[in-house]
Amino acid sequence: MYSIGHIFFILISLCLTLAGSLLHRKWNPPLERMLKICLITGSVFEIIKAFSVMKMIPVVEPVVEKGSLIYRETGTYAPYIEAEDLPFELCSLQLVFIFAALITTNPVWRRRLYAVIYGMALIGGLLAIFLSYIAPLYDSTRSFLLSPRAWEFYLYHSMLLVLAVAIARDPRCGLCFGDWRWLWITCAFLAFLSHYVNSIMSVPVYRGEELAGLTYSVNFLSSSRNPLGILMSEKWHVMLYLFLRGILATISMWIIYLPFLRKRKSRS
Repeated sequence: MYSIGHIFFILISLCLTLAGSLLHRKWNPPLERMLKICLITGSVFEIIKAFSVMKMIPVVEPVVEKGSLIYRETGTYAPYIEAEDLPFELCSLQLVFIFAALITTNPVWRRRLYAVIYGMALIGGLLAIFLSYIAPLYDSTRSFLLSPRAWEFYLYHSMLLVLAVAIARDPRCGLCFGDWRWLWITCAFLAFLSHYVNSIMSVPVYRGEELAGLTYSVNFLSSSRNPLGILMSEKWHVMLYLFLRGILATISMWIIYLPFLRKRKSRS
């Protein structure tokens, strides 16, 4: 299941997360500074990702020859980033939440944003590192280890884990167990929104006015296809999958917010 390259990056990510957490505990920088560092660093990683996945694609034009439709190259090329590489996954969206936490002046909403960032960074970072969707893209350990995209991916998610630890340790964030609800609401809203994004980014094929299928589809937030590869051919399959995933997500949120319940009890 796990390749040598994937295991290597898992170990590197865990070591970097531990080292970053220890350094944060030693230096104890203000959380606002941590957020600024993560915003700048994450933006640099996103730029690296964009240029890593960008491809130069020939521009073609449709031409009918001998009754058949063909695509003839025009002689020009254009840089292109495929839809699934756009920054619409939860971990990429952390940059938006971090920016919002930096500019908001309302203390209540700032705490809610901290709660969302903490949960998404911790759960999302761990899932991304251990269940990396980019790992199967490499056919050799050498290509995996020499890929800028791979290094960017694991360094970025290690950074998110360190940020989650920093938020959890900072008493000024004021997180409590009940904040898991804000994380749940945000994730549920984004999961619902992802169906619209997936539909927009997919390429439909019609026979006359009837939808016949898709020639290209995306799966942001894994809301359209499950990571296990189980076939979902009916609408109720998708609804059942989302329901079960919602239960697992809720349990995971309860677990990561349990320490704040204990903190509240110890304070009282």
